[in-house]
Amino acid sequence: MADAVIEAVLVHPQKEYKERARHKVANQAIQRLVDSREMSIVKIDTRLDMNGTGLRTPAEVESLIARMDVVITTRLHGTVFALKNGVPAVVIDPIAGGAKVHRHAETIGWPLVFTADSLKDEDLQKAYDYCLTAEAREKARECCARAVKKIEAVRDQFVAEFMHDRQKAEQ
Repeated sequence: MADAVIEAVLVHPQKEYKERARHKVANQAIQRLVDSREMSIVKIDTRLDMNGTGLRTPAEVESLIARMDVVITTRLHGTVFALKNGVPAVVIDPIAGGAKVHRHAETIGWPLVFTADSLKDEDLQKAYDYCLTAEAREKARECCARAVKKIEAVRDQFVAEFMHDRQKAEQ
């Protein structure tokens, strides 16, 4: 019997990162991780314009991700949907030095984020094992709550500045 039902959400190569792109390295590390453990794998594509898994809406993508035990992802959307739903994630930013995926995870305090240029199989295996714990699920929920607070603060600041500018324009 498989240890867990996991989701693999992998990003397509992103040409805009040029020589910093390490998608192949990240995907190979994920394959080694998958090969090192018994698990049931569900591949989920978060792109809706060219979805290769038949998902048609953001709600369908999120619903499936929410049912996973663990998410292994190189995508920002995979990270967001997993943590939003309290699902622990092994997050790999496929860009050398890290980019948006790494920054997002760090900003909300998710500890299991790696960059493709500094991956170690042992670290990924430990991260996966941690994701199977109740502690990791609680940490994912804490990160979601932290993200909501940050979003609310940005919203409140935006509205305050908008109203201030509007009042100035009316004078």
